[in-house]
Amino acid sequence: MQLTFVIPLLLSAVNIGGIIEAIGDMIDERLAGPGTKAWNNRIQRLRDALKKFTGALVPWDAEMLHLLSLNKAQAQKAGWFGRPAGGVFTSIYHEPILAFVKERPTKAPILLARTSDREYVFRLKGKETEIWVNLQPLGVLVNGALLAAGKGSKLIARVDNNSGVAQSIVEVGGKPAATLLHPDHADSPMPRAVTLLRELTAEEETVVLALAVLRMRGEA
Repeated sequence: MQLTFVIPLLLSAVNIGGIIEAIGDMIDERLAGPGTKAWNNRIQRLRDALKKFTGALVPWDAEMLHLLSLNKAQAQKAGWFGRPAGGVFTSIYHEPILAFVKERPTKAPILLARTSDREYVFRLKGKETEIWVNLQPLGVLVNGALLAAGKGSKLIARVDNNSGVAQSIVEVGGKPAATLLHPDHADSPMPRAVTLLRELTAEEETVVLALAVLRMRGEA
């Protein structure tokens, strides 16, 4: 009789806990989600922190994606008073190409990355990552599938997220576009982050670079 009485109470507590968490998530989204003052303040703090890494970035051109390496310069660990982790990824010729900063671990930290001509914002929400490019929503990455933002969730790209392989194929528009090197499998002094399998359009390059940033940072 005691177990019969206790089990329903435990199940009720679990359900109530889940409901409370869901309500909390909705409140967080309403008060601190994209477009809110709190969100804009977070982005601005990261932009301010990023300035120390962006001053020497070389101009981005059609060759840069292929030249991007996993090597970092000016690496900075997250510190006290909210100081984000940050650094600069260089080319295989040691040129500073891609700067980034990431908030200290929170429930959904923001990763901000910038080249000379574009800015990426990633909201890391555990099993999914929301992505913006130059303030415009690009999509949501879920289990290796990049889905377009908004209704319909059209598949934009797909990447193999198996950490057991060195190179993961990225498909854009249903066709192989590039491979991404997993950082754990880098075995050369200047490991290329991206290997192109065909010529990309500007839009495809933007997508591949977004996925590459996440892979380089160990987020995908």
